[in-house]
Amino acid sequence: MQQLFAFLFRNRVLGFFLFLEIISISLIFFNNNLYNSYLFNTSNKFVGTVLETNHNIDEYFQLDEINQELLMENAWLRQELSKKNLGVMRYDTLMRNSHVLPAQVINNEFQKEENYMTLDKGSLSHIEPGMAVISREGIAGIIKSVSGHFSTVTSILNRKLMISSQLKKTNTLCTVQWNLEGPLVADLKYIPRHINIHIGDTVSTSGFNAVFPAEIMVGTIISYQLPDESPFYVAKIQLSTDLSSVDAVYVIRNPLKDEMDSLQTVL
Repeated sequence: MQQLFAFLFRNRVLGFFLFLEIISISLIFFNNNLYNSYLFNTSNKFVGTVLETNHNIDEYFQLDEINQELLMENAWLRQELSKKNLGVMRYDTLMRNSHVLPAQVINNEFQKEENYMTLDKGSLSHIEPGMAVISREGIAGIIKSVSGHFSTVTSILNRKLMISSQLKKTNTLCTVQWNLEGPLVADLKYIPRHINIHIGDTVSTSGFNAVFPAEIMVGTIISYQLPDESPFYVAKIQLSTDLSSVDAVYVIRNPLKDEMDSLQTVL
């Protein structure tokens, strides 16, 4: 305390000068409308900047929570849309039992011949092998194996996976299979030569199995040829889902899948 008093005493002249300066500046600002307005605007701008920065910081730390809420909302919307589409097709039982579960991609491969993804949801979230996996843009793969908290997905960038598909404008059945030409290109197979196709035609899932519902986007035609004497086109599509950068997906759960598969196996 004695040192504080000694410091103030040594600097009493400077302190008195600063005190008078503060009083002078205060009188100038509070008795002059121009300066008063300038001070008011400056203080408002400073406070606004501080509040905006604080708001941005809060939003940044809430991004994960917001993303989870958006995933849940999108899952619900996709489920309702799926029900609407299935209702038009009169698959009433399937419509009542289809569920959409959001999940995050925590590991992803796209440079091998057989690529897989890992999701942060597993059997405790009612995910089972054989379920369809889609992204915001279209199909992504099929659940291969699960543990309690995680699941492995056979990506569409896997040579062993063949997707039952159709040309949307003609409902012509076809098959999509990855051709190792990068994460966005796949082969489109078994389109009969009498079908007219064009660049930009849309390819979607056929719905002719118990995995993918109908009309989930697969991609668009980017090239095609019709070799002499060949009964089918040789065509390629650009996949709608870029699996080199996918971060969130939706798992489609159909509780009737085993029943449908058992009937098809018998046939």
